[in-house]
Amino acid sequence: MKTLAISGIITGLVISGWMYLEFLAGFHGSAVGRYTGFAALIFTILGIFFGIRAYRIKERAGQMNFWQGVLAGVVISVFAGLITAIFTFVYFSYINPDFVDYMVNLNRQTLEQHGATDVQVQSNEIVTRELFQPLPQALRAFGGYVAAGSLFSLIIAGLLKTKRQDAP
Repeated sequence: MKTLAISGIITGLVISGWMYLEFLAGFHGSAVGRYTGFAALIFTILGIFFGIRAYRIKERAGQMNFWQGVLAGVVISVFAGLITAIFTFVYFSYINPDFVDYMVNLNRQTLEQHGATDVQVQSNEIVTRELFQPLPQALRAFGGYVAAGSLFSLIIAGLLKTKRQDAP
């Protein structure tokens, strides 16, 4: 379990570090920021892959069935999700509290370009402001990383499982 916790924490820190680098580079206030966030999925996949692999080697004596691998990946995802959720809360509370204004303006421009009424624009602004509060963002980050990590774990566990070897 220690290997899984460490792998999850490292994965969460890498994802959080990437999010912070995106912010420092100005991606969170630009169109390119819509796409750079997907790199976090690559870090998630790599973290789960190397975490399950380390677990198989260090804690399973090189032997691991599919479901043991899936469970290992889910545990890694939970730890990564917790770290990412904490960072997300801090990010929206203290690092970039004005991000909600950027999203409101972006949505307003998009809605106006598509001919939305003033009522629709105002309604969307209310919803956007609620969605981009720190706690809802942190909860979505946790749930998103656990869900995505669980799906990735199904694939990765299939790649890393070993055939059962009977003792001589």
